[in-house]
Amino acid sequence: MTESADAPSLHRVIGIDIGTTSCTVAVWDGSRVVVLPPTPSVVGQNKAGQVVVGQIPAAGRESAVAGIKRVLGSGEQIRFRGRTYRTREICAFLLIELKRQAEAYVGGPVYDAVITVPSSAGETQRRALREAAGLAQLNVRRLLDDTVAAAAGFGADRPGTYAIYDLGGGTFDAAIVRIGPGGVEVLGTAGDPRLGGDDFDDRIAEFALRQIRERHHVDLSRDAHIRRRIRWEAEIRKRELSVADSVTLDLPVLTATVSASVPLSRRGFEAMIEPDVDRSLDYLGAAMLAAGVGRAAIEQVLLSGGSTRIPLIRQRLARYFGLTPTDIRTDLDPEELNARGAGLIARDFESAPLFEGMAAGLLSGNLRLRAEMADPAPEPPISEQVPDPAAPIPEPPAETPADFRRVAERSHDVLSTGPNHGHDALRSAYLGFVRAVQAADADARLAELGEALTAEFARTDDAAGTCP
Repeated sequence: MTESADAPSLHRVIGIDIGTTSCTVAVWDGSRVVVLPPTPSVVGQNKAGQVVVGQIPAAGRESAVAGIKRVLGSGEQIRFRGRTYRTREICAFLLIELKRQAEAYVGGPVYDAVITVPSSAGETQRRALREAAGLAQLNVRRLLDDTVAAAAGFGADRPGTYAIYDLGGGTFDAAIVRIGPGGVEVLGTAGDPRLGGDDFDDRIAEFALRQIRERHHVDLSRDAHIRRRIRWEAEIRKRELSVADSVTLDLPVLTATVSASVPLSRRGFEAMIEPDVDRSLDYLGAAMLAAGVGRAAIEQVLLSGGSTRIPLIRQRLARYFGLTPTDIRTDLDPEELNARGAGLIARDFESAPLFEGMAAGLLSGNLRLRAEMADPAPEPPISEQVPDPAAPIPEPPAETPADFRRVAERSHDVLSTGPNHGHDALRSAYLGFVRAVQAADADARLAELGEALTAEFARTDDAAGTCP
């Protein structure tokens, strides 16, 4: 991930959208919101037994923990890696990884975030999310309702009254909002914290199990391992049905004697989820009732959440409101909208120089969870990094180790005052060292980068024919 060329303007209060299927970070770069690539909301372990986030674990999909958003704050215990975790701890793994990504992007520590939460979430879930953020050493500047985040991400390009239909992997929120010069006013909301794309996956999995039972005369529904396999396959094929008329669930070697290929048409899938779509429209009606507005008052529908890519949903919404297809906003990425809104709201808050939480056990909990996680992917070697000649040169941080302060200062002088032609290697070495200092990397890492900077400065000095 490359750092913005205008690093000093990067705002260090970030927006985070915690989704059932994926999580996304947004950063204000001084002129626009930059949405980083989404991270699957999957917590697993690698071959060494370390926790990895956003990757299918080496032990297989069935050993992953996914969909934690649905049970956050429920008191449910999660069995993972041979031990029991609280739901907030699994969520904290996600937030620690998202914090890492943001810090890699901005080139320094991040301690503050605006985090989205389902509008239908209760106080218990909101408290659990704050506790998870504390375990990740993040100051929560605001818990932002998903529907407000979506409206903020949409922006006020046309003041008016809008319906927000937010259908993600695990939750559904509907809201009626009025957007004007003063911002976003929420007129009415309704929703279900257990309605989303996960339910559609379950419908497909149940269909596949019925087909297998009819064809092979065996009931595999009680085998948890097989159910998980089928459900993962169902999720993949569900996504394909947004662009294809039919798909096939490929399920080899379910047992020693059973392999299956289950065809599924888009029409068949739509029939399965019709009751769930009807429920969502009932909630939309409840939101309008709470807002005191009728269908005729709705000018456009804003879609948020990956499940709104399903063509049936867009067709039903247009029919429900009597709108044209262009009034169902498909030009905005529904999987980025909430994060974009959170990033915009985050501009209103000042960043803190450190984590402010003082609750007992937060620091020790953070250290324990981080110790269980695999190290992030290593930075590419300095020689492979391509420096951006337009990027400003930051001064050596105050925390620069004394052994390398002099060479860092002299490198800064060379790069900031003279022409940079021919200094690409020195620039890469210097920026790599400064970022490591800002991120408080381990002493061994700082020594390695400091020695590389010293060697590169000596080569540059020799080539210039100057005397140290």
